[in-house]
Amino acid sequence: MAERVVVTGLGVVSSLGSSLDDFWSNLIEGNSAISEVDSFDSSKLQKHYGGEVKNFSLPKLSSAKDISFLPRTHQFAITAANYALEDAGVKDSSAGVVLGTISSGEEFTEGHTNDKKQYPMYMATANLANSLGLAGSAYTVSYACASGNYALGLAYDRIKSKKEQIILAGAADFFSITNFIGFHRLFSIAPLRCQPFDKNRKGLIPAEGAGMLVLESLSSAKKRNAFIYGEIIGYGLSADATHPTIPSEKGILSCMRDALENARINVEDIDYINAHGTGTVKNDKAECRAIKKMFGKEKYKKIPVSSIKSMLGHAMGAASAIEAITCMLTLKDNVIPPTINYETPDPECDLDCVPNQARKKRVELILNNSFGFGGGNCSLVIARYQN
Repeated sequence: MAERVVVTGLGVVSSLGSSLDDFWSNLIEGNSAISEVDSFDSSKLQKHYGGEVKNFSLPKLSSAKDISFLPRTHQFAITAANYALEDAGVKDSSAGVVLGTISSGEEFTEGHTNDKKQYPMYMATANLANSLGLAGSAYTVSYACASGNYALGLAYDRIKSKKEQIILAGAADFFSITNFIGFHRLFSIAPLRCQPFDKNRKGLIPAEGAGMLVLESLSSAKKRNAFIYGEIIGYGLSADATHPTIPSEKGILSCMRDALENARINVEDIDYINAHGTGTVKNDKAECRAIKKMFGKEKYKKIPVSSIKSMLGHAMGAASAIEAITCMLTLKDNVIPPTINYETPDPECDLDCVPNQARKKRVELILNNSFGFGGGNCSLVIARYQN
């Protein structure tokens, strides 16, 4: 018999807050964390707004190890992981680590100067494991903006197949000038705010942060009498195999269908979709078209589909991990966060995007979508835990 995989701990570092309470209260209140960039000089660029983590402070680790000299992505990952372990009450040094990231290989020195240091990408995972004394398996996963879901999917597989009992999984990325300029050159950055699914949307807002989740076998969680936020019951993968930056409706649809098949559920079972919802014209359109095709004319308008990127920005590889945390809190508190900045309906994106105000609703099954540059897609299926 395969193991069931549950989530028993959550840890977040984000522009909306670096405690679960602050993060969640800001989300359901519809607060925006977008502000003018101050980590580098953007005066020579046309766009100047981002979702930076402000007033970030390092945790006091039980290992008493100094992480102040580590790159910002590594600090984010370790901090969120430490919060998640504390939340779960896990002190098992045999726990594994799966970390997703896309920009940990390049960091700026303290003071945000133009003096760059290079770090092998795997060092983010190594530093996390070393700092928290985790001696289980260790993986680094990198597939653009879907990295967080990819990490959670790998952790899910290992626990389900009984290779491990507890894995700390998620993703982290810092506010990279390289990413910012890259999106800027692609004309993908919005001037002031992110407006997913709005007819007048103008692009994404780059951001940073980390989301880490404690995934655990149900048998282990029961043995510890742990609180269970929810259960991961499957995921889907696809590669667009078409274009490096333009998303494919066909690839997104294939990914979502693969997720439902893997979870052994029907289309009608999904109660809520936490959308990739970047706020770019083509990405939102492709995601909406895929949702319409999958759910059909009678159903698609009845399913809440919201994007928290409207509030905290696009945290790159960390985005879907932070969104998975959002899904767990939605299950816990029976509240769906809104899509803010929604003003003008788009006939091509005529979904129920939970506009501007959170919604009280009990949901049982959630689809967490993430689609990355290069056409790497991953959708995670999250369920309310039931004995």
